[in-house]
Amino acid sequence: MRLLATNAWIPITCALWLWVIVVFPVFGEEDVSFYGKRSVTKEAISLPISETPSPVEYHRRVIAPPIPQQPIQKHNMPQKSKSHPPTALMGLGRADQENTAPLTGYILSRNEKLLAKKAQYYFTVNRREATGLWDSVQGYPHATMWDIASGIAATLALEALELKSREEARYELQKTLSTLASLSLYQNELPNREYSTKSAKPSGRLSETISNGNGWSALDIGRLLIWLKITQQRHPSFKPMIDKIINRWQLNRAIHEGTLYGTKRIRGTEYYRQEGRHGYLEYATNGFRLFGYSVPLPNLPQYLTNVRLDGKTVNIDSRNVPFFTSDPYILAHIEFGYQQDWSQLDTIYQLHQNLWQKKGLLTSYAEDAMNKNPWFAYNNLYYYGKAWTSVSPSGKVIENPQIFSHKAGFGFSAIFSDSFSDVLAEKVLKNSLHFRTIPTGEYANGGINTAFNINTNSLILVALWYKASGKKAILDL
Repeated sequence: MRLLATNAWIPITCALWLWVIVVFPVFGEEDVSFYGKRSVTKEAISLPISETPSPVEYHRRVIAPPIPQQPIQKHNMPQKSKSHPPTALMGLGRADQENTAPLTGYILSRNEKLLAKKAQYYFTVNRREATGLWDSVQGYPHATMWDIASGIAATLALEALELKSREEARYELQKTLSTLASLSLYQNELPNREYSTKSAKPSGRLSETISNGNGWSALDIGRLLIWLKITQQRHPSFKPMIDKIINRWQLNRAIHEGTLYGTKRIRGTEYYRQEGRHGYLEYATNGFRLFGYSVPLPNLPQYLTNVRLDGKTVNIDSRNVPFFTSDPYILAHIEFGYQQDWSQLDTIYQLHQNLWQKKGLLTSYAEDAMNKNPWFAYNNLYYYGKAWTSVSPSGKVIENPQIFSHKAGFGFSAIFSDSFSDVLAEKVLKNSLHFRTIPTGEYANGGINTAFNINTNSLILVALWYKASGKKAILDL
């Protein structure tokens, strides 16, 4: 919410919190999330695209209450090492030895360096020294495995951009990995869906029970595995610690019938369900494959269908809750490169470009946290027969939706090089100038979405790293 003049916001904030506690109990088993759901029961997998979305059945990541705007306060942080002061925004060599020769490639502009510093600020003030974890959204001290991956990614990007010394990056990564190695696992199998960044204990009402939480998300774990592998590449000395983490987790439990499965405990019953839709599913499976797990997705082709959208053909998942955003395609390209045969990145980019050229509408559709009800949105290119549709995790259409995601817009601008990509980058810069860190995006009415969050700032840092490395996929560096 926006701050009001004088003290008028105080009773409004209190009233909103009271409403949230009554309607959506904090950390409840059926909370509404900043992160929504991408899973499905097996009984619903054949739902035609044209039918009405099914009711919410499964949340991919746990829900957070609305966050009142408040001054950003810096958590305890170690002082930055002075042994390697920042000299230029370039990538570093990946060996743990003293081989820190910069990568040759694009030199970041003054405005790109400004965005890097703004994104860095988020991780400076939202890192918890006791655990080495980062708050997922400003003012919300909890994080999923997806968020922890974003924090690791940002740390490595800041090191590569020489905004953080190698010693400082190693210190912070050591703390994060130590926490991951000691997490209380759901049913002693896999990490819970969300943890407190203050204590590293499972979040939610089931945090103190024998189950250690309410389940796991295979998609979130898959993304974390990607960045654990990249951490091994950049810092080989962390390999034994990462191997210890992986060996402790029963990753085979997240794979069933050749695809990904997650769990969710609701009212004392555990549900084991297929997780992920086209795009998100393929992206997450890459993480498991990097550590030697086979996830062939043998049945996926039967669920895919082609539809025409603004003169372009796109591949759509015909199962229920088929959220179709830009996120997995942008992430996969920056992290893995163009070798993904499932990627629709070019088409997705062209669809956004056509809206700008033909209608003068500047957009970038992605999933994002919101600073208003329903607090999280899937801004879809296509959803149940409708183009450019923004919905809540429960599938309800959102009034005054976010139509421009800063992380997606900047990700596009880093990957592509043309007049449209320049306009996208300029938009992100313009919308960020009056904020200490980078806000989430812009609503259809021109208002700024100030749900400051880890994934926005992380992707912008990694995109800058990608550009500074000569547009080489991060896994190839």
